Parts: sequence; structure tokens; C-alpha cells
Amino acid sequence: MSDKKKKGQEPTYSEASAELETILQQVESDEIDLDVLSEKVERAAELLALCRERLSATETKVKKVVADLHAGANDRSGDDAGDGDEE
Repeated sequence: MSDKKKKGQEPTYSEASAELETILQQVESDEIDLDVLSEKVERAAELLALCRERLSATETKVKKVVADLHAGANDRSGDDAGDGDEE
């Protein structure tokens, strides 16, 4: 069994999203048992929390990368101004 699929490990964002879609379809079908519905709603809440966490973490990383790129571009443009490459 791969490390990714070991028991107890959280699903990826894509897996969580797909599972949420499946749960939504089951709930909308009106053919779900009441006891199962409760379990599905709890699982959906867990998956939503996981997805929100992953989205927030990704947003933070993207903002940092963009800020670093802007800082690097500003540093380089400042360095180029005084190179004295003109002949």
C-alpha cells in the first residue's frame, strides 16, 4: 500500500472534493436512510473543514511566493540601474 493511502491519513483536496460531491448526490437523491444521513452530514462537515484548511494554506503560500517575486524583481531593477554597463 502506498504511503498516501495509509489508514488514517487525510485525503487530498481533490479526493475530499470528490467525496463531498458524492455525499451531496446521495443526500439529494432522497433515498438515503436517516441514520446514514447523519453520518454523511458529519463526514461532509469534516471534509469541508479540511478543504477550507487546504485552501487557506495554499492562499498563504501563493501570497508569499508572489511577494517574494515582487521583492526579487524590485531588487533586480534597483541593481540594474547602477551597473554602468553603458559603453
